[in-house]
Amino acid sequence: MRTLGIDLGTTHTVAAATASIVPLRGDSAKGNSLLPSIVAFPPAGGVLVGQAARERRGNDPANTIVSAKRVIGRSYSSYSVQRYLERSAVPVVRTSSGGTAFETRAGIVTPVDVATHVLRELAQAGQMDPSRLSAVVSVPAAFAEPERAATVEAVRAAGFAEARVVEEPVATAIAYLARSSLKYAVVYDLGGGTFDVAIVDCSKYPFRVIAHGGDAYLGGDDVDLALAELVADRVLRESGWDLSTDDEVWQRLLIEAERAKLRLAVEEHTTIDLAVVDPAAPTQLTTLGIDRRVLRDRAEDLIRRTFLICDQVLCDAGIRAREVDAVFLAGGSTLLPGLRDDVREYFGKRARFDLDPMHVVAIGASVAAARPDLSALLDPAYVR
Repeated sequence: MRTLGIDLGTTHTVAAATASIVPLRGDSAKGNSLLPSIVAFPPAGGVLVGQAARERRGNDPANTIVSAKRVIGRSYSSYSVQRYLERSAVPVVRTSSGGTAFETRAGIVTPVDVATHVLRELAQAGQMDPSRLSAVVSVPAAFAEPERAATVEAVRAAGFAEARVVEEPVATAIAYLARSSLKYAVVYDLGGGTFDVAIVDCSKYPFRVIAHGGDAYLGGDDVDLALAELVADRVLRESGWDLSTDDEVWQRLLIEAERAKLRLAVEEHTTIDLAVVDPAAPTQLTTLGIDRRVLRDRAEDLIRRTFLICDQVLCDAGIRAREVDAVFLAGGSTLLPGLRDDVREYFGKRARFDLDPMHVVAIGASVAAARPDLSALLDPAYVR
């Protein structure tokens, strides 16, 4: 049976087979290897997944589900779900069993349903038959039994023949440690929606996570929000026009803020098209310029908060920052300008960045899936 590694991420999902990223075809990925972890339910019926769903965020936010990983397997009363309620444009409801679900025009949709749709689309866009695949799916080290079980349920519901679980920092370490040997490694994983940091003991096999921490509401989305608030404040102050009162306009502003953030990773200056954000805005509102320094300023608090979490995790592990042998970066938000310099200053060494941070977890999961000698690194409770 063929094997596959899957990084089912908060903002994007990616797959790899024997350390090679699976290319995706069709409208859901738009020629990218990354599938947005977004599901939408349009008025005409059916389900849109990936990029096609993402494009509906600005026009139909109440029926476009994003970041469902934050609440998968969690009870409605949990802190994580209550935080999610503050941001979700989709109504979130309590199920009869006390769980969490979304209320859409297509009816009640659970986080497991969302993950299932994403994984089915991943298989289809990658031209794979899931019934012939043994999948290893990565999960945060902080995921408890309910979240892990719900993730495996989604993998099986998507039609995969077998579902196994590997912790995300372990997958990252596997991807890098195929090339080197060391004692303590730090995995610094800053994604679109979450931040996770883990200390991995690689001194003996099987290596293991000895301390971990994170924040399910700390990631690139927060930078998007900060940029959107900056734009809205400037427009309101300079013209008196408020971009924050209409849900659809606000969602389009968040999308444009994210695009500006991505451009500023490689450019010094960019602009946001305000006519795209709000077609009803006064004609004098055309574009607004943002430079990389502004992005850096807006991301500064986010980066500082990640190091406060690192402080606690290192304390839990009983080691100092400069005692670790290597730092591995994962997650697309590690591409933020200046972040790698901050990581080097904090840990006293240059972070490993030779693998694409958007792909590294899936690559590690695929290596774990393909090599029987690494089976001890998989969670034995989830081989189904």
